[in-house]
Amino acid sequence: MNKRLKAKIIERFGSQADFAQEIQVDESVISRVIRGRRVLSPEDRAKWCEVLGCDPSILAPLSK
Repeated sequence: MNKRLKAKIIERFGSQADFAQEIQVDESVISRVIRGRRVLSPEDRAKWCEVLGCDPSILAPLSK
């Protein structure tokens, strides 16, 4: 689980649902990325970083 990403989402938006609404994706997509079950495209990664105001390294897939 990417705890840094989850913390950044909560810090900026209060919930995964509010973040999902802001970037216009289903909340399940957010959950899958946090849990490492989905990898973002370069375009989506850039969008998430812009909206979250974070370094792209926070979105790097975690090794298991």
